[in-house]
Amino acid sequence: MAILTMFEVHGDPDEIVAKQDEAIMPRAMELAPQTGGISNTIVKTEDGVMIVNLWEDEEGMRKFSEEIRPLAQGAGLEQTNWRMFEVLRHRTPDA
Repeated sequence: MAILTMFEVHGDPDEIVAKQDEAIMPRAMELAPQTGGISNTIVKTEDGVMIVNLWEDEEGMRKFSEEIRPLAQGAGLEQTNWRMFEVLRHRTPDA
């Protein structure tokens, strides 16, 4: 069952994205396909960013998080308001 995760990181959005690009994305881009990562979206909020990820299943998301969370913490990117939802439907324009 697909899941969607959402969380926030507070601070300057440009700095957050730059830190993420440097400290996390190289490994995340290798690991996500192996763990069922479908998409990653970052949006600007009033006090930072919200990150929304779509996963094939919870098990893959948890494997990914085990490796990526320490990288995020090491870069000073603390997650707040983490939530997970079961996906009932996901469509793409070409589907």
